[in-house]
Parts: sequence; structure tokens; C-alpha cells
Amino acid sequence: MDNIEQKVIEALSQVISPLAASSLLKRALGGQSPDLLGPQGWAELIEGPLQRELKGVLPMSGFLPELEKLARQLKAQRPQQAQAPAQPTLEVTDPTEHINLQSAQERENLVLELARGEGVLAVVLESSYGRECRLGEHSESLLDLLTAIHRLLDRKGSYRVFYTVLREAQLVLRPLGRGYLAVLTRNEANLGQLLYRMGKIEALQVGAEQ
Repeated sequence: MDNIEQKVIEALSQVISPLAASSLLKRALGGQSPDLLGPQGWAELIEGPLQRELKGVLPMSGFLPELEKLARQLKAQRPQQAQAPAQPTLEVTDPTEHINLQSAQERENLVLELARGEGVLAVVLESSYGRECRLGEHSESLLDLLTAIHRLLDRKGSYRVFYTVLREAQLVLRPLGRGYLAVLTRNEANLGQLLYRMGKIEALQVGAEQ
């Protein structure tokens, strides 16, 4: 079952560090050996203890899409386990999306796509090549706040993702290249889906971004 364990850690690593993902999975296992879990046992772990542990780290509603898909695959394989006791064959996870920050068109397309998401209030992409943003009803003072938060976090050391609540909205901010990507949403927005989507985006390592 090493393959399933790896898939779980990879899914969690979209929103938290790999080290934190391993620790969270260990807490969810509660002393159980992962080698003794069958597909159904893994599915129950993902939907139960693991989900509760994740909510303790990030206040989110719903499942991470990749974890939800993994649990679904494991449940589907349960009836076939008697004929094929080998490790389950899992679908390939969605590939990482690389964005060329030198391209104004790619930056704008990314911001527009995220801005169309349900419950999204504002999107900001800050890079050494320029800034793209959709602020909606928010003033430009939001840009100063986001930049200040990013610089403070970056000074303390590399960070993977930052989450906070601002009045009646949720803010997710993550480093991207030498800048950051920030999305402000309503409180009822699906945070798990947003974290998953943002975690798949990486800067193409070219030019000054190297």
C-alpha cells in the first residue's frame, strides 16, 4: 500500500508542506500500520480521520479534489480485490501548470480565470515582470496589504501557503516566482478547491525568475 500512502501525501502537499503532510497522515492513522489498510480502509481514513486532521490545520469546507478522487477510486476497486489482490491502479494526478511570468498574456489569462471562480472577490498576481489584478469592489489599498503580508512571510523564511480571514472574506496567498498569487473570496467559497487549483500553478523558471 506504499503507492496509496504516497498518493495521499502528494495530495496533501498541494496545500501544506510534504513534512507537515507526512505528520498529518501519521496523526490520522493513530498508530495503525498503513501496510495493513486495504482500499476500503484507506478510503475510510481519507474521508474520516484525515479530513478531520486537515480541517484542524486549514479551516475549509469539503474535500480536496485530489483526495476525494483518490477515495472514490479506492472504493470502486473494493469488489475486484478478491480477483486482483495487487496494488490498485490509480489515475495519474493532474499535471502541474507552468506559467511564463514574462508573458503578460499568460499572467492576465490566469488572473481572469481565477477571478471567474465562484465566490471570488479579488485576484492579484505580483511578479518581477509586472502586476495583474482584478480588485472588484476593493480599493488599491488591498495591494499594499497583500505585498506587506508577502514580504513579512518571505522574510521569516520560505512559506508554502498563507490563509487568513479578513472581515467577511477569506484570503489565500502563496509565493509564485519572486512574487505572489493572492485570491480573496467570500467566506462560503470552496476553499479546498481553491487551494488545490492554486497549488498546481508554478512559475516557469526562465530569465530573472531562475
